[in-house]
Amino acid sequence: MDYSMDETEESNVNYSSKLLDIELGQNMSRNYKQLNLFDEAGKINNKIASRVNDAIDNALKLHKKDKEKYYIYFPIEIERRLPKELRKKITKEITANEVRVLTAIVILAHFANLRGEFFYLEKINKAYFEVDISNIYRVMGIDSNEKGRYRTLAKNALFDLNSKKYVIDSNDEIIVTNLVEIHTIDKKNNNKLKVIVEGSLFDFNKGKRSTYFHVPSDINKKIRKVTTGRPNAQIELFIKCLYQAKHCTNTNTVEYTYDRLFDIMKLQKLLENRNNHRIKPTIQRAFETAKKIGLVKSVREEKAKFGSTKYVIEFA
Repeated sequence: MDYSMDETEESNVNYSSKLLDIELGQNMSRNYKQLNLFDEAGKINNKIASRVNDAIDNALKLHKKDKEKYYIYFPIEIERRLPKELRKKITKEITANEVRVLTAIVILAHFANLRGEFFYLEKINKAYFEVDISNIYRVMGIDSNEKGRYRTLAKNALFDLNSKKYVIDSNDEIIVTNLVEIHTIDKKNNNKLKVIVEGSLFDFNKGKRSTYFHVPSDINKKIRKVTTGRPNAQIELFIKCLYQAKHCTNTNTVEYTYDRLFDIMKLQKLLENRNNHRIKPTIQRAFETAKKIGLVKSVREEKAKFGSTKYVIEFA
């Protein structure tokens, strides 16, 4: 059955907190300490280090052959310990279109599950569903009458996920795997796709308790409508963080220190590229985007303890 926009209008979808942490590169810091990423001396756990090193070796071999390349998206704690030249070879930053694609896949998986068309493969801890690529465009907020350039960018981001591997935990074990794989179903109709997802992030059918928050099913459309110019992945990830915070708060407000916001939005990258002047405008643009989509009512800048800056955000 094909996806219909009517199916998702004015509805919310469960978004995995674990998936958001992976997108932010924070999946090894806050929620998964039981995995003991580092030992008491601050060195990476031997078992984890072995798997990460194997993944790095495989990536370097494939890049050397210049055939089937793939890139690894590391948790921040690991990425910071990699030599700069090595990072350049085997890592890539998540793009705004990839953020939107992942969001679209979560939404489409949700509705495929409601229709009984989402299938979990327990032996390999993967799940899959089928979808027409036109429906992916729609859930990314791309109207059928828009220029083909936008569909091309979306399609490239979609298939680029095949070459992106992530260091994640699955059933309390560190693995290096694709979050999403995209395959065409037949050569005659390359618009019909099979989407394979990492099962631990889309556990609709396993009956296990998972942590999630609500996002609107038209979130991509909302963001595209109010933003102009080149989309920013860090801003769009922060929007998801705000939806998570709104889902969890009892006071309709949330506070972020400047340092926490700096970390979430990975503004360190701007410092490294000597774009310090873009930090404050990027933060302000994130707040303005949240206001324009009707998520946030107001933002106050205040002084936190020891003179640091914090932002008090009131939800709409």
